[in-house]
Amino acid sequence: MKHLLSDIADVTMGQSPKSEYYNSDGQGMPFLQGNRTFGKRYPVFDTYTTMPTKTAKAGDVIMSVRAPVGDLNITPVDMCLGRGVCGIRMKNGNQEFLFYLLKYYMPQLINKESGTVFGSVNRNDINGLEIDIPESKESQSKVARFLSMIDEKIEVNDAINDNLAA
Repeated sequence: MKHLLSDIADVTMGQSPKSEYYNSDGQGMPFLQGNRTFGKRYPVFDTYTTMPTKTAKAGDVIMSVRAPVGDLNITPVDMCLGRGVCGIRMKNGNQEFLFYLLKYYMPQLINKESGTVFGSVNRNDINGLEIDIPESKESQSKVARFLSMIDEKIEVNDAINDNLAA
């Protein structure tokens, strides 16, 4: 069934704290300004803040909203969102399905990019993304579980390849 993303998910746009509150000592809350430390599914954190502004909860999908738009990760812990990322939480709690749903629809969102030097998307662009999803949470979970198993196999194969290359 067709929906707008805003019908099924809540979006929190990032807002960076003042740089005087940043540190790399692990004090405070993990902080991402953009996608620099994104992994395949989960980011690593090397910057923290003692004055969090906008936050995402563990399990939320985080998305790069500027240069480049559309990189996705899932946050493993509560974190502070800088202005280059947003947090997205599915209203029914099915975060893993949301992650894969957004991966599928990302080309449509990227087409909404604006900006003369660096592309970006705003809350209205994200909320207005038209999507088609199965209504049943169980169906969503099955799809997410299947895709997650494929990602896990890819990660194992990548590790084997890295080991063989070494």
